Amino acid sequence: MLIDLTKSIDDKILLPNPHKGWYIHYVDNGLCRTTYRDGIAEGDFLEDFPGLNHLYLRLDWSDIEPTEGEFDWSFVDSVFAEWGAKGYRFSFRFCCFETSNPYATPEWVRLAGAKGSFIERGGASASKPLWEPDYGDPVFLEKLNAFLGRCAEKLDGHPLVEFVDVGSFGTWGEGHTFFGSGKAYSADVLRRHIDLHLKHFVRTPLLLNDDICNTAKIGGASSFAPDGDGSARALAEYCAAKGMGARDDSVCVDFFSHSFGYDTLRSPGFFDYLSRYGAPVDIELQHYHMVGPEVMKSCLPFLEALKRSHASFAGFHGYPRPWLEKFRDFTEYAANRMGYWYFLTALDLPECVSGLKSIASLHVENRGFAPAYRPYTLKLRAVGDGGEYPLHSSDGLNLGWVGEHIERLTLNFAGVPAGEYELQLGLFDGDTPIRFAMRESEYVSGWHRLAKISVSDIG
Repeated sequence: MLIDLTKSIDDKILLPNPHKGWYIHYVDNGLCRTTYRDGIAEGDFLEDFPGLNHLYLRLDWSDIEPTEGEFDWSFVDSVFAEWGAKGYRFSFRFCCFETSNPYATPEWVRLAGAKGSFIERGGASASKPLWEPDYGDPVFLEKLNAFLGRCAEKLDGHPLVEFVDVGSFGTWGEGHTFFGSGKAYSADVLRRHIDLHLKHFVRTPLLLNDDICNTAKIGGASSFAPDGDGSARALAEYCAAKGMGARDDSVCVDFFSHSFGYDTLRSPGFFDYLSRYGAPVDIELQHYHMVGPEVMKSCLPFLEALKRSHASFAGFHGYPRPWLEKFRDFTEYAANRMGYWYFLTALDLPECVSGLKSIASLHVENRGFAPAYRPYTLKLRAVGDGGEYPLHSSDGLNLGWVGEHIERLTLNFAGVPAGEYELQLGLFDGDTPIRFAMRESEYVSGWHRLAKISVSDIG
């Protein structure tokens, strides 16, 4: 019996599913810079923000370890307590050089003998010369190793942490030395920073900025082209094989809009490598107050960047309330489509007989920009007057749901008496239900109502 489920589809309902969606820059370039979080009114937890998944905390090393061995997690703990209670998660970057903090890398690292240089130029808020470490210096790397180890003790595998991105190299942690020394570093130094993160963060997803690979190239838009020198591809291949994801700071930069494609991605091929094994992709928009209408184009290039990169997450540099006033429709449109977006279209169900197994074919469609990168548990049950009877449970099938997909499922009717039942399906991340794009009337307490079925006795 082929059961048509398309009549229950609702592609307009906003689905609050985990491990995908929007985030806001709650800390942007260190704690000394209050920009963007200072525009959120006390008690406003943005609960009407479509698909808001997490807060991004881009912290400086000195914010956390101002004195060697003495760690201050008070800010992080307070944000976890306040915003985590509202269901939000968090992502992190730990930076070593900023244009607004003279010592993003704590001064005690320099005093311990780490090499570096003072940079006289910087952002308007930099009242003193900025100290940039030598990113390959052994003393610096030794101290960084210890710092990341302690960060991982606090955050790796934490249920509220969505991802960490590699931010210890370069200006703003973006993987380049622009607005800093301009010094070039070998791919070996870049690998060392990546490996230090991989060493310590083994349970939480790690993301790599595309500018690190462009630095490794070393050189511009052709780094992933067939005529490139291969160094960027080699580094991307290495990181992909380690299960790392990808990110871009930022799209819709004015220069990029003139130099690259409509989506303004500097290295679109980078995301093909890093999303190959289903790792998360995160795309940031340029500080949106800096993007002119000729580049913004009603967010269409931003949307193309999300699609082309297979993005699961997206953020914008800016104040969230003004953003929503200007771009609420786009925000809602993109919220469902980032990452996975699951539809049930049909179920081919043979005759159901008490005590016997049946092989069903479930027709699933993923209309999102990317496959899921976490395995979920698929369950089916029969619900009748006599109670609830589990029929099927399997883990991780959803990782293969790309485009249209047919899943063969064994339904076990052992212990299910003959009678009339409702067949229900649920998908779960632990205790958290995953919503399909189905009408509210067909969804109840984590379960999707598929069809009325009859279970017969053995003839």
